[in-house]
Amino acid sequence: MFTFSVAATMIVFLMFTASIGAAAAQSSTLNRFKTSGPAVKRWGGRILVSVGVWFLLLALFADTVEKHSF
Repeated sequence: MFTFSVAATMIVFLMFTASIGAAAAQSSTLNRFKTSGPAVKRWGGRILVSVGVWFLLLALFADTVEKHSF
């Protein structure tokens, strides 16, 4: 019975510690996302425009790309 009590107590302690750790990590992660959000949006927009230009160039020069492909 003693072993069961110790195991149950340790499981409760570990779950409590893990939940407090997860809450603290969530809070700090959310703050970092809020501060870096605008920069991520700017870079995401630049990448999206670059990919769009690349696809447009591929569409315009599809014949040239096809002739030079292996």
